[in-house]
Amino acid sequence: MAKWLILFLLANLMGTVAYALYRAKRKESIGLVLFFLFLPGLGFVFYFAPQWIQKTFLKQHYDRDSLVKRLAIPKNTEQVDVERELNVVPVKDAMAVSDNFQKRSLLLNQLRKDIHSNYRELLAAEADEDSESAHYVAAAKMEVYAARQKEWTQALKAHQADPNNEELFEQMLGELERFLDSGLLSAREATIYKKRYCDFVREAHGGDLAGLNGEILKTYLRFLVDLKEYGQALQLWKTHRPALRSEACYMKMLAMFYAQRDKAQFDQCIRELQADAGVRLSASGLESLRYWLERT
Repeated sequence: MAKWLILFLLANLMGTVAYALYRAKRKESIGLVLFFLFLPGLGFVFYFAPQWIQKTFLKQHYDRDSLVKRLAIPKNTEQVDVERELNVVPVKDAMAVSDNFQKRSLLLNQLRKDIHSNYRELLAAEADEDSESAHYVAAAKMEVYAARQKEWTQALKAHQADPNNEELFEQMLGELERFLDSGLLSAREATIYKKRYCDFVREAHGGDLAGLNGEILKTYLRFLVDLKEYGQALQLWKTHRPALRSEACYMKMLAMFYAQRDKAQFDQCIRELQADAGVRLSASGLESLRYWLERT
């Protein structure tokens, strides 16, 4: 009996060593072989029997094409300039580490692309110590300013020629808003033009704001708060809430209540924003909401 036991243990040991060498050759962990040493014979049964049963009786069939071709990868027809893409940095940062010649080349390259789209990115260079670079930016601002002002003036003249045309009225207000949001106006100019926008809205439809486009009302609310006409802004908020349900409007009202130190109204606005399932908040909006909820 003892002889057979010794032979069984030797066979188990040889099998364990052979399997350890097999796993080592495949660069797999050999810690598993300890299971075979501490449980002679049965260790091999418990480990290999389930694998044999699965391969023999539980074969799984699948459509290879459905797995391989499930996600179609479109072919790019345009070659990417890798060096250029990897070297893309904000203009402000590029200006800080470039010499004067490089700054001027960078600015001119950006302005040649599309001055009306790229000027915002170059505003950071307006106060650069290189006078010629600053001159490029100032010249670009003047050109864009003149173009935006001309577009607004033409839209205004078209509206004045046909004051009952609703489409021309909305187009005129749209150009005025675009002019105001260009970032090219001085603080004094911005105040003057915001007042004009508000006057146009108040005078439309005989003072009946209900007939105005919702986007116009949102801009109207924004400018009323900017002009510190808080009473009119609050009245507009209360009477035209359905048209003003947006993240921007809620944030504008919160800013107004905070400026007025009106905690009751501020807290109520926070609760209304939380309960308004129709308003989808952006990442920055959610961050602002969480910030104020932690403080209330």
